[in-house]
Amino acid sequence: MIVDMHCDSILAAYVNRYSLAEQSQDGHLDLHRLRQAGVKIQFFALFPGIAPYMNPLQQVLLLGDFFWEQLASEGVYWDVITFGRQLLDVLHGERSGAILTVEGGEALLGNIRLLSVLYRFGVRSLCLTWNNRNEIADGVDETKTGGGLTSFGRDVVKEMNRLGMLIDVSHLSERGFWDVLELSEAPIIASHSNCKAVWDHPRNLTDDQIRGIAQKGGVVGINFAAELVGPPGCGLEYLYRHIDHISSLVGDDYLGFGSDFDGTERLVRGVKDVNSFQEIIAMLIKNGYSEATLRKICSDNCVRLLRQVLL
Repeated sequence: MIVDMHCDSILAAYVNRYSLAEQSQDGHLDLHRLRQAGVKIQFFALFPGIAPYMNPLQQVLLLGDFFWEQLASEGVYWDVITFGRQLLDVLHGERSGAILTVEGGEALLGNIRLLSVLYRFGVRSLCLTWNNRNEIADGVDETKTGGGLTSFGRDVVKEMNRLGMLIDVSHLSERGFWDVLELSEAPIIASHSNCKAVWDHPRNLTDDQIRGIAQKGGVVGINFAAELVGPPGCGLEYLYRHIDHISSLVGDDYLGFGSDFDGTERLVRGVKDVNSFQEIIAMLIKNGYSEATLRKICSDNCVRLLRQVLL
């Protein structure tokens, strides 16, 4: 059983006009290929990347409506997980589960009530920023100010704790990261981030940040995007370095997958689409990872977090 903590496949399907409900070779995944690959729970991001002139909230709602429409198609055995009991139904049943997320708190338009609106819409995780600054905090590309959470951002963190939503710190500035870690009463995730000690990329996490997530009981989702893994042309051996670095640093209870499928034009060499999960697992087995550790990385760590946070 696999849980993948991040993909941008809703946006890719919407913009390129193909259906996630039909099995095809479009994009890195569809709902049928996910099930064939053993993915039991997939986090689907609503990323407002349709067009820069469109209101970000409008984009999120359009993408969400498009996805709900896909789920209503005949022969699709997926449910959106919104509460703990639905999580248990998916884990112990035949159907698969989707976690709806929003990538970029600009969709809130600076209005805390819109967080509740998104919650009622089915969203259960918010990536506080993308790379740029918004009303919540600075993103990783805002290098001049070194800003962390704003007053509004602090309200967002508190309200997400109250509602039962996963706080995602991928793309967030380092100062913002530490603000969230100090303020949040619940574990946090970095849904699709790698290790700066292995590959020095602005989107990757320092060892101190990884330790902080672990101490909070959170999870880091390993990203398959080539630019976050290693030098041009690097393959699965570099992806393994990131996994093994976190495991060596904090143990195997804080690791997961956050593929970033359909959110990058270049996946690490050896990863083509969702079917490559089995090759990654085979690589870990080859490197001596036990069945118990594999189960933690593939699903158990993230499931433990969902059980804890979802109401």
